[in-house]
Amino acid sequence: MEKSAWEIVKDLPEMHWSDLAAKGIAHSSAHTFMQRWERAGRIRMHRRDEQNRKLFVATDRAIPVIPPSPVAGQVPTQEGNMWRAMRRLGHFSPTDVAAHSNAGGVEVTIDKARGYCRQLLGAGYLKVRRTAIPGRREAKYQLIRDSGPLPPRPARIRGVLDPNDKTFMPASGELDR
Repeated sequence: MEKSAWEIVKDLPEMHWSDLAAKGIAHSSAHTFMQRWERAGRIRMHRRDEQNRKLFVATDRAIPVIPPSPVAGQVPTQEGNMWRAMRRLGHFSPTDVAAHSNAGGVEVTIDKARGYCRQLLGAGYLKVRRTAIPGRREAKYQLIRDSGPLPPRPARIRGVLDPNDKTFMPASGELDR
């Protein structure tokens, strides 16, 4: 039965389990077949439609996954790679970000990704989709403010910004007490 199910969908430009169900295959069997094919590498998720359903393509028809590339003329950075990964993923954990950010000779650790996620969360770029349970699961985030291709960079500068003449005056070390 699985073989005949594959014959039904293998030449479709995109497939969803409902395509199998429409041809008379039980819903549970259609789900099972799609999961098996995805695990076996016969299909790959291509995109989500307007109802947020996963649409798949056969791997011989699949569009190759393109690793994040820096903006033209920019040197790859940890923040840049993490930002590009977040923009592509949409929903992610720090482990997802770290895994997708190790490119271009830049290495990103899970701790670095976790810290960057926290900073962007605090600045209003991310929202928590699923809270973390320490020792059991990581937090899942969603990018809610995509400001463009250049990565937001955390700044740890103390000083005074004068909006009148648009100047920034760094605070001297004596004021930090």
